[in-house]
Amino acid sequence: MTTAVTNARRPKRSRISILVGAGLRIVLFVIICTGLGMAIGLFTGIMVQVVRSLVHRGAIDMTVAYRYFGFPLAALGGIGALVIFSVIETRTAGRLLATR
Repeated sequence: MTTAVTNARRPKRSRISILVGAGLRIVLFVIICTGLGMAIGLFTGIMVQVVRSLVHRGAIDMTVAYRYFGFPLAALGGIGALVIFSVIETRTAGRLLATR
């Protein structure tokens, strides 16, 4: 006697679903890494500005935190994530397409 559990097979994914899934994962990871880079950059920039204002007894200029810490780290995080996850997802999609 056979049951549905013993005969269950995973349906094969189409070529389009593999490529669209890889593209969506790349985009989502790039957005997440860009946001994390911005958050870490702003936190670092704010801490540097607070220490600087304590040492020099001056006002805190938050535009420095954005300009020199937030945006550059966000750009580096986004570009780095784009390169790394593109390579990883391309290899994975190629492997999945080869086993079809």
